[in-house]
Amino acid sequence: MSLKKINIHEDDFDLFVLLENPDKIEFLFDAISMGARGAMLKQVAKFEVEHSDDFRLAHVEDVLVGRHRLCIVKYEDTVTFNCDSLAIINRCVDKILSEGNILIRKRNIKKTNIDVYKYFKAYEVIKLSMPISDN
Repeated sequence: MSLKKINIHEDDFDLFVLLENPDKIEFLFDAISMGARGAMLKQVAKFEVEHSDDFRLAHVEDVLVGRHRLCIVKYEDTVTFNCDSLAIINRCVDKILSEGNILIRKRNIKKTNIDVYKYFKAYEVIKLSMPISDN
């Protein structure tokens, strides 16, 4: 198989853009022998091993909301939102507040190279036993 015959899907390309140059070369080499999906899974596994301490307790969810993509990362008592639409982030925050949680903005948490979308917000979550009324 040659590089011209490799079919790289959107998710694979999103990962490829985030890779360092040596890892990009490894990805392309692996894509020739095991396909783009196999090369992508190998890079994800490699990243998880290298950063296992950072993401041990994190839960990452990347969802499509209309035509916008929203990445939500939850760990310990913190949740971060990364999206290409600020309105989508604000709607998620309002939903969490209406479910009975208090969110405290954490400005000391900064975007990382994994957060690829334009807007980023981080909050500390304080759980309550009952919903808060809008009134």
